[in-house]
Amino acid sequence: MTPSDLKCLKSNIDQIVVLDTVRGECLLAKVISVFDQESDPDIFFWDVTSDPNKQDSLQTEGYSLPLCDIVSVRKYAIEGGRA
Repeated sequence: MTPSDLKCLKSNIDQIVVLDTVRGECLLAKVISVFDQESDPDIFFWDVTSDPNKQDSLQTEGYSLPLCDIVSVRKYAIEGGRA
């Protein structure tokens, strides 16, 4: 993960981003918090891969992912936008 990827994570708290992981996964994650000053830096998020429109109040479980397991981060592009 590059410094610009980390900046993308931090600037998109409460927003959806696309995470590509070292395991080859592509996740849609709604960022809850980013802990980059800890001994084990990680991100805490809701996995919204199956339903990006799921309301926060319906989320039942958050996930943690070490920052070292993230290959790249990009802002989620909502389908149906202007061309």
